[in-house]
Parts: sequence; structure tokens; C-alpha cells
Amino acid sequence: MTFAQLAAVAGFYGRFTPSFSRIGFQARRLGWRHVPWRFAGQRWLVTGASAGIGRAIARTAAAGGAEVLAVARASTRLERIGQGLDADAAGRLTPLAADLSLISGTAQLLDTVARRSSPFDVLINNAGVLLNDHQLTSEGHEASFVVNLLSHYQLTEGLIAADGLADGSTLVNMSSGGMYSVPLGLEGLDVTDPSRHVGKLAYARHKRAQVALTADWQDRLASRGIAVYVMHPGWVRTEGVRRSLPVFWRVQRPILRSPLEGADTALWLCATRPRPRPEVIWFDRRPRPLHLFSQTRNAQCTLDELRALLERKLAAR
Repeated sequence: MTFAQLAAVAGFYGRFTPSFSRIGFQARRLGWRHVPWRFAGQRWLVTGASAGIGRAIARTAAAGGAEVLAVARASTRLERIGQGLDADAAGRLTPLAADLSLISGTAQLLDTVARRSSPFDVLINNAGVLLNDHQLTSEGHEASFVVNLLSHYQLTEGLIAADGLADGSTLVNMSSGGMYSVPLGLEGLDVTDPSRHVGKLAYARHKRAQVALTADWQDRLASRGIAVYVMHPGWVRTEGVRRSLPVFWRVQRPILRSPLEGADTALWLCATRPRPRPEVIWFDRRPRPLHLFSQTRNAQCTLDELRALLERKLAAR
């Protein structure tokens, strides 16, 4: 590593570690008022619910009284999602296995949901993965692109079209602080050439695109009283981080946030429903800027172009 590269890494961690780690969470929570997690009578759909942040959200929502459809690919882990909860809370968790790395898997999830009588009061688009090794799905797409972005778009648009979101419901998109490193653009979203795949960069691009979609859904769903937010959880101690970022894990593990701490802002948004605001990302219960570096402010595509790309991917299945 050159001196310049070493300086850049040191600058990055020096800037973000105090805020994104557990240090920042513990410091900020001192000023928070207590908000009880009361979700009785609500129906939730949480993706990526078998582990990490999604599991923490699903379990806390159920403990707060919500009926939760917990969706993930790992069916074995899903079946254990209620362990440790009281019988009533565990009974409000319904595990549902679905492969969100496939367009057909998300379509099957929508078909299953369509057979349920009531729309959802909360949708948490949480499923996500950072893949250092290139993986091409059986449908011809880079796997993390489908999990991180296309499935969120397909699921949300499908629920909107089928009246699967109740008026006055809440939609939370789980982004990442990684999106701060890139501008919005189409290039690199679905990299099918293994020689061009860089897992961290692809993940950041997906998460930046997710932010742009949030703004679109805010505009389109406001008339129905649906509150749409995008948030990032900080740096969280999850199996996905350990597997995808092993060096980061070894260095930062003692100060990484717990999954429940990473889930806190999503739960708080659903419990308090602050006024949705354009051009912000929520972090530790506050709206934050969408850009920290000047080079990310110049988008390389429009929102319409992003939507058109995603629609083409879905239509080509």
C-alpha cells in the first residue's frame, strides 16, 4: 500500500468511525426520548429477516404487537426466528422462504402475498448482500444487483399495483453509508462480466440507486398518506459484514453496532412517522445529507432512466 493510499484509509476511518460505529450510537442515544415500540394491529413485511438487522426488526416488531411476515432465502434460520421471544410474540412471526436473488423468486413472493387478504402497514426493504466474488444468477443477472436493488423495486412496485400497501402505511428502505462514495448512475449496477466486478463498488452503486427510488416513491405515494424513508444503519456486527469485509471486521469488531442498534432508526421511523423529507437519508433518528463529497452530487443518469433500466430487466425475464 502506498503512502497516499494509507493516508486515504486513515482519513476515511478517522472521519467515519466515531459516527458510524457503536461510539456514535451510544453518544447520540443519550439525548433521545424514550419511544415504546407499539405496533399492535399492524401487518409488517420484512425482507432479509433471517439474520442481522432484518431479524432484529422482525422480532422487535412482533414483540411490539405486529403480525410480521418474515422473508428470507435461508428457510432453516427463518424457522428459528421466534426463539427466545414469548409465545405470543413468536406466534405473530410468520416465516416465508423466498429467493430474492431471482426475479422469479420475488414474483413468487408477490403471488403468495396477493393471496393474503389484508394489505401491509409496514414494508421494510432490508435484504442486501455484498459479494466480493462474482455470482451470475440462473436468469443472467449479477446476484447482488437483484438482491440489493431490483428485488426492492419489483416488490414495492408489485405491492403498489396490487394495493398491497395500506393507505397511511410506512415504507423503509435500508441503504448503507457506502452509498456516500458514488454518484447515481446506471453503469455498474448489473455487471455480468466477472472481470469488471468489484463487490464494494457494486454495493455502493445499488445503495445510491435505492436512495433515488425512495424520492420517487415519496412523490407518488404521498397522496395516500404513505410515509417513505431511506436510512442507513451505521456499521453493524453481522455475519454479512464478517463474510464480505474480513479485514474491516477484524479491525472494527469491538466497536461495531449490534443488529438491534442498527435496526433502531427503522423501528423509530415506523413508531413515530416523522414528516418524510426529500433529499435526506435518516441515520440515528435524524435526517442527514445525501452527499458528503462534492463528486457524488452530479448524477450520471436521471430517475426516469433508472426506472426504465429496472423495468427492462424485469420485462426481459
